[in-house]
Amino acid sequence: MNYRSVCLALLTLVFCLPAAVAAEMRFKHHFGDRNLSGSAWGQTALADLDGDLDFITGRSGGDVIWYEYHAADRWTRHLLGRNSPSEVGGAGLDVNRDGRPDFVAGGAWYENPSDPRKMTFKRHVFDAGLTKVHDVRIADLDGDAIPDVVTMSDRNDVRWYKVNADPTAAWKATTIGPPVHSGICTGDIDADGDTDVVRSNVWFENLQAGRKWVSHRMTEPWGDTALPWQDNATQTRTGDLNGDSRLDVVIADGENRNARIGWLEAPSDPKKGRWITHLLPKADTAARGAYHCLHVGDFNGDGRPDVFSAEMEAFCGDRPPRWFVWENIDGKGNFREHVVLDANLGAHEAVCGDVDADGDLDVCSKLWLPIKSNANGGRNHFDFLENLAK
Repeated sequence: MNYRSVCLALLTLVFCLPAAVAAEMRFKHHFGDRNLSGSAWGQTALADLDGDLDFITGRSGGDVIWYEYHAADRWTRHLLGRNSPSEVGGAGLDVNRDGRPDFVAGGAWYENPSDPRKMTFKRHVFDAGLTKVHDVRIADLDGDAIPDVVTMSDRNDVRWYKVNADPTAAWKATTIGPPVHSGICTGDIDADGDTDVVRSNVWFENLQAGRKWVSHRMTEPWGDTALPWQDNATQTRTGDLNGDSRLDVVIADGENRNARIGWLEAPSDPKKGRWITHLLPKADTAARGAYHCLHVGDFNGDGRPDVFSAEMEAFCGDRPPRWFVWENIDGKGNFREHVVLDANLGAHEAVCGDVDADGDLDVCSKLWLPIKSNANGGRNHFDFLENLAK
């Protein structure tokens, strides 16, 4: 081959290379704890309690614990606090703005001590009547650059709390709208510069810095209050899945078998336009267990938002429970399903973050209720799914 032919071949190779080569969907499972006692561990969060991300989980009406991360297969369990008033909803938040993340559960918050390895968190009640909460989200609803707390359960309503200047005193609550069992998230749906709230198939428009709210129905039957509670119990997250600069809504059945998962494509006018439902693809015909987990994020480093979910053990499908990532293959809302864990281990309220600080999204989870046939001898378990993309 002469010099000119070599140059042409090299130029052809360069120009034929893709602009970015994404990593494969590769994950490795680790048990963080194979002996998490009992059931009804509902609340979850990832928070930096000691210099890196740690996993928090709380039991409905019981203890809150945190797992100190050392390595993918080595975690230390600590008691965070007792008597959680929440059922499922929990979130990390620096409530008193001292630079240390605290934990919010139901109508109480747990104050981070100076050394969480040696001391439990002090429990403060901001609303004694706020119990059995299913969803807790953190967002700035009044535009003052200070995060607020959004909560919902079918025993209360959709509401938000402004953290009191003295956070150990009662917090002011503002009603947003009527509840369903579960399924709230936040985002600027109408792109007007403030944060709105999504509740399954309805989104609440934020007016007057969170003092007034107007509901807008999305054209999809998820979340209809006329349906049984299981059918309107969802998981939701927002994200621009098709690259049109509008926030779409990812939604999944959270409490029933034969669960669906999909995304609702936002119209140009989210108040009046028609939201289009796109179900995420299934690589098999097996009925799925309840998807009581949901996260939207870039799992393979290609710059596009993917979708994570996993099946519960309590509401199983046709097959043993599996964990999934739906890869956004073109940035235009077309997805490919990947089974990232098929080990007869379910999940509930999984949370995602870069736990091992290697630049990709990992997954932490546990169970609400274990099944006797699971791969951990019928016991509850805390799982760490290590992302090997980087």
